[in-house]
Amino acid sequence: MHRLMFASLVVVGLLAAAAPAQNKDVPFKSELKKIGPAPGKTAADAGARAKAPSEAGVPGDVEINFLNGSVVRMIVQSEKLEIVTPYGPLAVPVKDIRSIEFGLHFPEGIAAKIDAAVKSLGGNDYREREKAGKTLVELGPFSYPAVLEASRAKDLEISRRAKEIVKQLQLNHPKKDLKTSDEDKIVTPTFTIAGRIVTPMLRAQTELFGQVELSVTKMRTLRAVAAPSANVEVTLDATKYANAGQWMETNFHVDGRAPLVITAKGVVDTWPQQPGQYLVGPNGQQGGRMILNNGNIIVGGGVIRKGVGALGQANGGALVGRIGEDGEPFQIGERYEGTPETEGKLYLHIVPSPWNCPSSGTYEVKIGR
Repeated sequence: MHRLMFASLVVVGLLAAAAPAQNKDVPFKSELKKIGPAPGKTAADAGARAKAPSEAGVPGDVEINFLNGSVVRMIVQSEKLEIVTPYGPLAVPVKDIRSIEFGLHFPEGIAAKIDAAVKSLGGNDYREREKAGKTLVELGPFSYPAVLEASRAKDLEISRRAKEIVKQLQLNHPKKDLKTSDEDKIVTPTFTIAGRIVTPMLRAQTELFGQVELSVTKMRTLRAVAAPSANVEVTLDATKYANAGQWMETNFHVDGRAPLVITAKGVVDTWPQQPGQYLVGPNGQQGGRMILNNGNIIVGGGVIRKGVGALGQANGGALVGRIGEDGEPFQIGERYEGTPETEGKLYLHIVPSPWNCPSSGTYEVKIGR
């Protein structure tokens, strides 16, 4: 029996090595529930479809990032996703989905377990409080929103213990996994939908595991592999985006795993009242060295050193970015290449003129992987 199991594992490993265009990582088996062929389809039909992910335009050809860090490429065979939005329910065809950033979805019974544990943080029994804290740490990202809220509680015992758990969760898990919102963001070719996916499972075909059902509660992101090019090109106008607090929201989603490449060219005049005297490119006046208002110095391709000083707009005209509405700014300049650890939509900004006057000019920016 042991020999048979070992042989099976060896075969799976050889299949994975022989198919570089398939999975980057094989997910834990707990993520996958094997099922039979989809209704109306034979196993041969499903298998043939699963072996063609490299063909452009295959509907449902996606790459899914799971909460446990694993990645798998598959063909989603569910026809649609049911989504509840503030403006009513929507049924979105899977073939039209370009990407999904999943909010927090609780497995059955977990929400009640978290609520009980948070309440027990202020219990009379010391052992009960210790057990509750351990439970919340073990539940990881699922418990983070509730513990974060409890850290602001008026009850000093609950607040103190919750703050300790928050620190522990932040040490144990990457920032991108510690979500505080249950809102899902679904990107389609025409617009982005913000709402709550109520379809609990996705039916899919994988090359290594056959047909499976996937729980939405265990997914971090979904990206359509066969979608049109993910590259985005934008024009950044200095008259608007070289003003304090003005950021351009791009349609490019950073998934926290794939490499990010941004290139920019163009000229910005940081003192147009005296045309031509203070012309700069995307690297800004410092030419690759920038100091931001919050005291963070950023060097070259996004290396950040904290607490160096606050010289404000010393690098006027420099192109900077951030990931998410509240993300930490990083320098882009003429070229940025790296793999950010955070997820979210990419925003762009031009550092305002050091002369406290409007700037003019534009940067042409290309964003891709």
